[in-house]
Amino acid sequence: MNYQAVTSDEELVHQPNRDRKTVNNILGWYLYCFSSEPFIVSAVSTYVPLLLEQFARMNGVSVDDHSLNCVNPNQKCVLGVLNNSFYIDTASFALYTFSISVLFQAVLVISVSGLVDMWSSVKLRANVMLAFGVVGGVSTMAISQLDTSQYYSLAVLAVISNCCYGVVNVVGNSLLPVFTRDLIQYNSAHKKDDHEVTTSVTSGRGSGLGYIAALVVQIGSILLIKMSKTHDNIQVAVLLVGVWWLVWQLPLVWLLQDILPPLVETRDMQISSSIQYLAFGWRSLFEALKHASLLKDVVIFLIGWFIVSDSVTTINSTAILFAKTDLGMGTMGLITVSILSLLSGIIGAFLIPQILASHFKLSQQGMMITIICWAGFIPLYGTLGFFFDSFGLKHTGEMYVLAVWYGLAMGGLSAVSRSVFSLIIPSGKESTFFSLFSVTDKGSSIIGPFLAGFITDRTHNIRYSFYLLLFLLLVSLPVFKMLDVKRGKKEAEELGNIQILND
Repeated sequence: MNYQAVTSDEELVHQPNRDRKTVNNILGWYLYCFSSEPFIVSAVSTYVPLLLEQFARMNGVSVDDHSLNCVNPNQKCVLGVLNNSFYIDTASFALYTFSISVLFQAVLVISVSGLVDMWSSVKLRANVMLAFGVVGGVSTMAISQLDTSQYYSLAVLAVISNCCYGVVNVVGNSLLPVFTRDLIQYNSAHKKDDHEVTTSVTSGRGSGLGYIAALVVQIGSILLIKMSKTHDNIQVAVLLVGVWWLVWQLPLVWLLQDILPPLVETRDMQISSSIQYLAFGWRSLFEALKHASLLKDVVIFLIGWFIVSDSVTTINSTAILFAKTDLGMGTMGLITVSILSLLSGIIGAFLIPQILASHFKLSQQGMMITIICWAGFIPLYGTLGFFFDSFGLKHTGEMYVLAVWYGLAMGGLSAVSRSVFSLIIPSGKESTFFSLFSVTDKGSSIIGPFLAGFITDRTHNIRYSFYLLLFLLLVSLPVFKMLDVKRGKKEAEELGNIQILND
């Protein structure tokens, strides 16, 4: 492959406005987290599942007698789908919708990510993020305008917005190693060994700022709901999420800039049609899979993360639906649970990686295992409700405690997982490898919600899903026990050097 000339390190450091561009890129990456994180933390994790269950319940019938409408908030209800061809539990409707949205998201992310890797230009990647961010923000806002009878439209808009977030997420994450390497290269005071620390801290700050944004959105949602006529209008909260995402991402157009002149492969010019562009993304994925097979620790990480992400993501939606359907928690109570989770998530993102690394002297592998064990207590506690009457998610107060516990786990896991993966992938293939990360992260979530929905459909008791979630977390522990980050970094550097020589 032929490339345009590469600027030398000396020229790179003395480029005009280099300092400003370096700082702006880091700030832009933080803003990407700040603008989009409320969607996944607030909308996907709280508001959309509640709306889906609410819409399904308002159009549902009694599980025992399909001629009776579902009127009691604590009543076991089912929704007739496809002209009442079959019936599904109202909680399962939310879980199945999320599972389908992740399936479409995975396909879209794969198609786009390989194309993004063709562009070394930060500016072009920013444009991709902005385009999908606008569509995602608008579709999220459109959810707030639906009538309760439009449960199919709600499901479709939930799928579209989640797909758009997936693209924004994978492109944004692909810029993390690019910006941190640039920051270290520019600042000569940094030593080479600081790469791991700089990446972890930057990732942690981005996650923390995202949680702060979600916290602000949640507080704003409470005010909007209290001012609404029904005092139970979750749709106004979704509207705020969409507006936030749409507005705060706009400065990315000016903040994210190229440090170097973009490197363009000559083969890029041969790809002209839209179909060829999309096909290139899949070819890039298969190429990444071949490369990943040469990277032992990337394979180990992806397998382990597939299991963990599936369980941890499903814990949230399952717990929220459980609190609504079985514990009878109202909208304000559920938002309070979400706020407690966010506050502890901020603490977890900023402090958990530093505490585990500096105070307990844990390796990256040790941090992952510790946080997974911490998260495993949540489904374990949920299963205790089968054996005890006084505790085991029997009371609403327990939800508040577990919300803090879950937030600490999610905040730490978000920062550490992204940091670990960015350290063991080859340079120059960030988007493609982060598409693997995203497909693994989100793609695994096709299975968890589907199985949880299937279990709920068969038992009409969502508590049984906690057994599944606990099992998944336990299975992931021996997988991450095999992970070696130092070995992974060495393998990634060797593969990167081989690629350069071949090109």
